[in-house]
Amino acid sequence: MAETSTLNEPAKEMAPRNYALRYKLTWRLRVGWAWARYLLVGRRQGLPALVDFVFQNYFFTAIQVRSELTALGEILAELQPQRALEIGTARGGTLLFLTRLASPTATLASIDLEGGEFGGGYSETRQWFYERFARRRQHLHLIRGDSHQFWMRRRLGDVFGGIPLDYLFIDGDHRYEGVKKDFEMFGPMVKKGGVIAFHDIVEGKPEFVGGVPRFWREIKSAYRHKEFIEDPQQGGYGIGVLFVD
Repeated sequence: MAETSTLNEPAKEMAPRNYALRYKLTWRLRVGWAWARYLLVGRRQGLPALVDFVFQNYFFTAIQVRSELTALGEILAELQPQRALEIGTARGGTLLFLTRLASPTATLASIDLEGGEFGGGYSETRQWFYERFARRRQHLHLIRGDSHQFWMRRRLGDVFGGIPLDYLFIDGDHRYEGVKKDFEMFGPMVKKGGVIAFHDIVEGKPEFVGGVPRFWREIKSAYRHKEFIEDPQQGGYGIGVLFVD
């Protein structure tokens, strides 16, 4: 019996490794298939197919409400931003969404915090895919770090060549001080005629929405604005849009 147990030990150790390998291979095949299907079919079908894709696939999903993201997409489709910044990358759904609705020659940047209360970063595998969201003539910059660091404005100045932004999406640090800081740092970079959007403007659990609803209530009256909220009682989510006139 002792010899049998000893001989079986390597097999026991290999089982989790084999499972992990199969999981990774399956994950990558499914990602590749979902991505190929979208490139071959979805792109030609416009905004409805794009919304379907970011909600129906697990890998690049948008942590949004479908009707709210669709309404924002209609604004972006009309605006076709040439320079855009997203704060908060998460699973990449809104970044993919942006690349498809921005100008074909757009310069885009996405900032993601590697850790923290409202951060989590993403794997190297995801980064590889995110980099390939960019269309052939677009320039996409993935920046890892705290959006509040003093060097971030300088880095973005280099990325955009000092030219003002058409679009800013704030969905990063949800603490009141955090969302306010993002707005104060990057809001002035948006040109007249541009758009600033916030996610999670609806009241909900603090661990989900933080201080975003409070800041949105304070800032919205100073701008022409729209709110996209499917259900005021949904407990979080909701997109607020400021129009910079």
